[in-house]
Amino acid sequence: MSAPSEKPPGTRSRDRALPRFGIAARIAIIVVGALVVVQVLMLVAYITERRGAAPLGPFVPMLQRVAALAQLLEEVGPTQRELALRATTVSGFAPVYVTDRPQVETPAYLGFAAARIRQLMGGPPDRFVALALIGGETVGLGRVERLRDLRGARLRLVVGLESGGYLDVLAGGDLTVRLLGLPVGLIAGILGFMVALAALFAVRRETRPLSDLAEVVERFGARLEPLEVPERGAPDVRLVIRAVNAMQARIAELVRMRTLVLGAISHDLRTYLTRLRLRLELLPPGPQVEKAQADLSGMQALVDDALAFARATFAPTQGERVDLCALARAEVEARLAEGGAVSLSGADAPLLVNGARGALARVLANLVGNALTYGTCADIALIDLGDEVELRVDDRGPGIPVAERASVFEPFYRVEPSRNRDSGGAGLGLTIVRQIVEGHGGEVVIDDRPGGGARLRVLLPKAGSADQAESAASTPAATAKRD
Repeated sequence: MSAPSEKPPGTRSRDRALPRFGIAARIAIIVVGALVVVQVLMLVAYITERRGAAPLGPFVPMLQRVAALAQLLEEVGPTQRELALRATTVSGFAPVYVTDRPQVETPAYLGFAAARIRQLMGGPPDRFVALALIGGETVGLGRVERLRDLRGARLRLVVGLESGGYLDVLAGGDLTVRLLGLPVGLIAGILGFMVALAALFAVRRETRPLSDLAEVVERFGARLEPLEVPERGAPDVRLVIRAVNAMQARIAELVRMRTLVLGAISHDLRTYLTRLRLRLELLPPGPQVEKAQADLSGMQALVDDALAFARATFAPTQGERVDLCALARAEVEARLAEGGAVSLSGADAPLLVNGARGALARVLANLVGNALTYGTCADIALIDLGDEVELRVDDRGPGIPVAERASVFEPFYRVEPSRNRDSGGAGLGLTIVRQIVEGHGGEVVIDDRPGGGARLRVLLPKAGSADQAESAASTPAATAKRD
């Protein structure tokens, strides 16, 4: 598993590969988007209908209505006047007949409306006509003087009659049907969003088993540890979970049997290699004996690597707190005793991770061994990244080409195509490293060392870090407990 060299420290490549929106978020976006589209379409339909019903706007017909009613009141007698007023009273249009002139003054911006009513009625040009915007109940039915008073405002029209008296009309206002003081349309919208919210919660509940299943499959792919997912949700989802649980068990058993066979063969080979080595010791020295001993040494190293690979497949990843600084100091002392060019930095304060001490020591030994074999030296550095610990091993060899950085983690793959033990191992060192590191929830990254050479970085979660807490909280058992 490789990564580009420009990736910042502590960044996980697999995190960047995750989808931006999960299935629950996508369903939520679809539901909310559908609601918005429906509301917009309803608004467009309403506006279209209103334009078709009153192409000249509601104001001009209202003036015509007032002028016609005033003319009618001038034609009928006092006994029929009340009947005419009741016949024309509708929601948003309340006419009354008064004998005293109402105290209404026409503002300048409504002067054209007063002139229009005089024109429609005819008669004397000095007829008393007054119009004013009257605020709603919240402003005490007073005159509108501020923009915020326009809410619920009504138009008051007063027309003097030739027969005496005045027609006083209160028109317009808030025609929206209200429930509990709120417009019914607003209440419908609120109820719609509440229903959508409840639907989203239901969708989240139904899709949660799929999220748990995805987390378990991801962890199983990295650690090969079967984790049974509780069978919850719809019948088809339960079938999928049941199939995945069975698949995990079968795959784990197959890998376990493969590992056992590999370990058994490697163990038996070590017995035969020991016998051959003893027999070679009894032979007289010579060139052929030396070549046979070199071949036996290579076979012995290959068997040791195969055994280590078999053990790493199901090696425990949690169990104790391991100080990487102590492991690094022990490895450096051992390499210096053998005459290796090794240096260490950043190991002054303890850096603790959770895992198996032997497995992590194997990681360090393999990285340092590769650096000494291919790069003549190994510069080890330990860096505290907050929630993670970085183990860095630099060498001064030819480096690893970018095109081959993903392949070097495959079993038995070597950048050097030769199988000669003098030029390197069998190609299991980095495979074991990645297997152990990923089993501990970490990552191995290959970069270029500044100035030439290869740089291998191992990122491991620090003991007690948020990543490990999140990993523990995301297990199916913890999820089922939360539900």
